[in-house]
Amino acid sequence: MIIYTYDGSFEGLLSCIFEIYRTKKLPVSISPQSYQQINLLEEAVAIIAHEDNAERVLAGIDARTNGQAATLVYKMFLSELPSIEMTIYQFIDVIIKSKDASVLENFANPFVLQASQIQRMIHREVHRMHAFVRFEKNSQGIFYAAIEPDFNVIPLLGDHFERRYADQSWIIFDTKRDYGLYYDLNETRFVFADDPLFDQDRETCAAPRSCDRETTYQTLWANYFQSVNIAARKNVKLHLRHMPRRYWKYLVEKHPLS
Repeated sequence: MIIYTYDGSFEGLLSCIFEIYRTKKLPVSISPQSYQQINLLEEAVAIIAHEDNAERVLAGIDARTNGQAATLVYKMFLSELPSIEMTIYQFIDVIIKSKDASVLENFANPFVLQASQIQRMIHREVHRMHAFVRFEKNSQGIFYAAIEPDFNVIPLLGDHFERRYADQSWIIFDTKRDYGLYYDLNETRFVFADDPLFDQDRETCAAPRSCDRETTYQTLWANYFQSVNIAARKNVKLHLRHMPRRYWKYLVEKHPLS
C-alpha cells in the first residue's frame, strides 16, 4: 500500500497525481508531508512538486471537459477539507476514464456530485467574503481588512476587490492562514505576516494601528446600523442564516464603539 506525500502546494498535489498515472501505482492515501502517518504495512513515496507535470495534469483534464475541470479542481483544493487530496484524485480519475465531455454534469457519479457540492461551498464562502469584508484605514494610509474564512478563498477574492476599490490601496488578510492580498493601485499580490508592510504593526496583523479619523467613521457606521434596526421586526433565525455568527468578529456593526 502506497502513501504519496507532497509539500502541501497545489502543484505538489498535481505532481503526485501525475506520478500515480506514470507509475500505475495506486495510492491508499495522499497527504502533505507534515501530516503523514505510516504503519509498517505501508510505503511512503515523497513527490517533489514539478510545475510541468502539474500543468500536464490540468491540461489533460481541461481537454476532456471543454476547459472546465482545472478551475474546479483548484477550488476543491482551496476547500482544505479532510482527505481532499484523495477526493481530487478520484474526481480526476473519473474525468480521465470518461469518454464524455459532459462528464461534469453526470451527478449520478458520486465523485462528480461531491466536486459540485464543494464548488458550491466555495462559491458561497466567496460571496460571503464579498459581503462581510470590513476595511479600516491604518496609520500607513492603507485600507486593511482581517478575515477568517472557513475555506482558503483568498486567491479567489482579488478580481472582485480590484474592480470595486480600484482607487485605493488595500490589504485583505486571512488571520487563520497568515497571508493575504495587497493591492497597491497597480497590481494585486500575495502578502505574508513577515512582509515589510507590517513593520509598523508587527505585533499583530489582525489589528494594525488605525488612522486618526478611522474611529470616528466606525462610530458613525455602528450608530447607523443601530438606527435602522427595527426591534419589532427582529428575526434572529433569519439574521443568522444570512450573517452567521462566525463572521461577526471583524464586523464593526457587531461591536458598537462606546
